[in-house]
Amino acid sequence: MVDFTGKRVVFTSIFAALFLLLVVMLFRLQVYHQQQYLRHSEKNRIRRLILPPDRGLIYDRQQVVLVDNSPAYSLYATPFECLQNDTILVKLSEILGTGTDSLAAELRRADSPFTAVRLRRNLDYSALVQIEEWKLALPGVFYEVEPMRIYPSPVQASHLFGYLGEVARAELKSDKYAGLRAGDMIGKTGLEKTYDRRLRGQIGYDYIEVDAFGHEVRNIEMEGEVDKVRGEDLFLSLDERLQELAEELFAEKKGGLVLIDTRNGEILALCSKPDYNPNLFSGGIKMAEWRRLITDETHPLYDRMVKSTYAPGSTYKIVLAAAALENGIIRPNSKVHCPGYFVYGMRSFGCWKEGGHGTLDLGGAIRESCNTYFYTLSTRVDVDQWADFSRRFGFGQATGIDVPGEAAGLTPDREYLDKTYRKGGWTRGMMLNLGIGQGDLLTTPLQMAQFAMILGNRGVYYQPHLLRAVYQPGRGDTLWIAPVRKNVVGMSPQNLEFLAAAMCEVVNEAGGTGMAASVPGVLVAGKTGTAQNPHGDTHAWFIGFAPFESAQVAICVFVENGGSGGGVAAPLAGTMLKRYFQLYPADAAREKR
Repeated sequence: MVDFTGKRVVFTSIFAALFLLLVVMLFRLQVYHQQQYLRHSEKNRIRRLILPPDRGLIYDRQQVVLVDNSPAYSLYATPFECLQNDTILVKLSEILGTGTDSLAAELRRADSPFTAVRLRRNLDYSALVQIEEWKLALPGVFYEVEPMRIYPSPVQASHLFGYLGEVARAELKSDKYAGLRAGDMIGKTGLEKTYDRRLRGQIGYDYIEVDAFGHEVRNIEMEGEVDKVRGEDLFLSLDERLQELAEELFAEKKGGLVLIDTRNGEILALCSKPDYNPNLFSGGIKMAEWRRLITDETHPLYDRMVKSTYAPGSTYKIVLAAAALENGIIRPNSKVHCPGYFVYGMRSFGCWKEGGHGTLDLGGAIRESCNTYFYTLSTRVDVDQWADFSRRFGFGQATGIDVPGEAAGLTPDREYLDKTYRKGGWTRGMMLNLGIGQGDLLTTPLQMAQFAMILGNRGVYYQPHLLRAVYQPGRGDTLWIAPVRKNVVGMSPQNLEFLAAAMCEVVNEAGGTGMAASVPGVLVAGKTGTAQNPHGDTHAWFIGFAPFESAQVAICVFVENGGSGGGVAAPLAGTMLKRYFQLYPADAAREKR
């Protein structure tokens, strides 16, 4: 006879144990791990959308828009949805014209499987139509309208504006880029980089509910929602009309010019040529275009005014004259005879004027840019005396302009020469080259423009800058940038006035090398330079300021491999200054600005 009682007990025990296990499992799921699984459920059901703000605009001093935004479509995909469905990857790769493996790799680089990844920006119309057509078959794939940089003005100024690029993963670790994600755009060069944090604005967050297929169901309100705040607008000191003229003058040349307001250091025009079309970078530059730019022998990506250094030639004779005057080595009426050459040791150094200038005082030597006079002066001024006054005038150090990557230049002194040529390996004869702006001496055109501002203001100057004001939409107010005032120490007012007067003769007296820079009705002061170049034709320079009595603007014109400073650079300066005084007449400029 079968014992059913014992079997019943066994089965009952087994079912009781299974039921108890089920209760324990339900307890773990529903109570103990409730929050954990609720979070997973919410991640599947709820999507957090990142709302990129509009980047701030950039205006000139007359409130003309120089850099604007235009709507463009960006394609996003959620890794969690796409990586589990090969059909989605295949269809997306067909639409985008890329391989499924590379597409999957892009998705796997996401910080979270539930955070959407930007796959493409500036999506073309045909791809957009296909995404919309296959929308139901592409869960987790969507597009958003995002701003793209455009340049409505005829001004290029690409070295000043700079361009945007995707934030690198290494940069994401920096507090400077906190809150950004892979694929977000930041300023890489120029003002876009310097003022990136201001221009970028504040990212916003929104939440949506999706169904089991990843399709949007509705917007929902959740804690953590943040409104986006568009970036701050920059108002530059640039005048679009002057900048456009500068770019026209250098359309077929290498070099550029800098025009500075001597009363506050504001940059009115800063042109470097050759340059590039900033629209190339608007939607992400194509690899072929990038290769073309970086292999171009004219180096269009390089800012010649701020980042490049050159021998300044005869424009630097003013520094030697200042050192000699302040150290009591000469007086303004000290005379030197120029037969057309200067003999030092066993060598003969020629003056630019083959027949010589005859007997000149210091003012005449500056006016006619006599090499012989300054060769003679170079033998009397110690290299450290010369280097000391070079630094007082701001050479050998960055000006502090608000454009990244500024070069400091090179001002050789005794320590430098001993280190470079070894102690005893150089002679005082090296000062002959340095004194006329050649040799190891290197300056930027921006430094030379600052030097002209110093002379125009008789020793007072302001840090060159492009940002004039910032509009803050979050606060609804405008922040004006205060100029940074500086003074040259150790220069007597009498000597500064003498040097300025000598520069006035360069442009306005017979025999002056800069007469082509003159402007009717305005007294212009300046100095020309023709700098030898071991890699080709000479460089042409002109620096100056106007009006002579009470300077409003300072200018530096530099033409790479241009030839004569007086014949090439000075006329360009004259054209630029004429246009400036048409726009801002000398007797009313202060009120108009």
